[in-house]
Amino acid sequence: MIYIILIILFLYTGLLIRHRVKPMPPGTDYESPVYYVDPDDVLFLYDLRFEDAQGNVVFEEEIFSEIFAAIESARQSVLADMFLYNSDHGEDKQDPEHRPLTKTLTDVLCAKGEQGIDVLLITDELNNFYNSYDSPILKRLQDHKVKTVITSLDRLRDANPLYSGWYRLFFAWIPAGVMAIMNHPFGHPEKKITLPALLRSLNFKANHRKVVVVDSSLAIVTSANPHDPSSLHCNIAFAVRGDFAREVLYAEHAVAAFSGHSTPEFERGPPKRQPFVMDKSMWEKGGKYQVQLLAEKKIKDHLLREFRRTGKGELIMLASLYLTDRGIIKEIKHAAARGVEIRIILDSSEHAFGLKKYGIPNKHSSLDLYVAPEFGQNLNLKWYRTHGEQFHAKLAAFQRKDSFVVIGGSANFTSKNLDNYNLELNLRLAAKPDSRLCQEICAYFDRMWFNQNGRYTLDYDPLKDESRLKYILYRIQEGTGMCTY
Repeated sequence: MIYIILIILFLYTGLLIRHRVKPMPPGTDYESPVYYVDPDDVLFLYDLRFEDAQGNVVFEEEIFSEIFAAIESARQSVLADMFLYNSDHGEDKQDPEHRPLTKTLTDVLCAKGEQGIDVLLITDELNNFYNSYDSPILKRLQDHKVKTVITSLDRLRDANPLYSGWYRLFFAWIPAGVMAIMNHPFGHPEKKITLPALLRSLNFKANHRKVVVVDSSLAIVTSANPHDPSSLHCNIAFAVRGDFAREVLYAEHAVAAFSGHSTPEFERGPPKRQPFVMDKSMWEKGGKYQVQLLAEKKIKDHLLREFRRTGKGELIMLASLYLTDRGIIKEIKHAAARGVEIRIILDSSEHAFGLKKYGIPNKHSSLDLYVAPEFGQNLNLKWYRTHGEQFHAKLAAFQRKDSFVVIGGSANFTSKNLDNYNLELNLRLAAKPDSRLCQEICAYFDRMWFNQNGRYTLDYDPLKDESRLKYILYRIQEGTGMCTY
């Protein structure tokens, strides 16, 4: 008996180590060359939900209006990669305030498919709950000549290794469609969740990207999902026109390729681009922006680099759904100690799709900043005032004396999002401090930070939670990966 136990432990340990550190699939953990683009070819977009001066809740939406218009303009091809792409609700009916983003996106993609446009949709296993059932949305897309790919999450590293080792050893072999044991957790009583799917979901992996590319010449990278219950969230996006869009296509075809879809475009390798000296000189004169694609851990590498480059008297602005990564928190404290001014806006982790949460993780990860000597001086944190939705932005901006850099997209500031576990896609844009990009990002942030013409944010203390037990739970979850954030 002892030998059997030792063999099982040996196999478990081997699986745990192997799938925690195995190579990332080709084309992921990728950073593109720097492209120099005209300011008119870059568009910053955002959605905000807030109280106006009269106390009315107002929703300003830009992102999906731009996405739908871009897709409708397509003449050759459309590629979309969307994490949450369903209309599932906690109750069996649509909240009247929620916008039908899922249906609208499906309608425009189907219309393009019927026109003979090459349309490819990549999405996450969550949208058929890990193969518990056939997604009616994907079936409709396929019926209208849209190619669909469900990301093969097995190819990703294990974000929850203590569990995933046992899962691979004992449960991964069970056929996906057997043993329906429970109702769908987000509504739809006619859909049942199978035991293998439930066990698979506990690996906590995801293709978390949110991307649209049109005609290989326009790329939109966003934090927003085409998901009805997410349709009132606050989000950000960047749209970039030009040859840079081919870099986004390459990164997306990499996902399609390792998920079993034939992609000659990926097999040809990254886009071939000749650098132009004139473009670089234009950047030096302030006439161009730098744009770079960052995927997976490359996002964290650049974030840490920008933190370390920012000095006394300069400004860092962060806006995010989650802030838990230990490396990012450490760099925030180091920057504050150097005299950098730091402003952070976070979701209060109190609401998720109509369900009440208890402040984990942000109220407790923020305690590591609260104890810093600089907190309340040059290091400050505010909570976004939500009304049942989430503050779902993922944005970091670095305003320096000689440059302005912003990094934004799908990735939260968490280990799962930044350490090569989830699939993520962000853009890094750099410009001069007097650029329109800097003015637009600063205006967006100042509007929330200073509550200009509305009520957007709350000071830290009113929602502070110093529960030691919750803090320990957050640290265990962040350290082991036994969480969804």
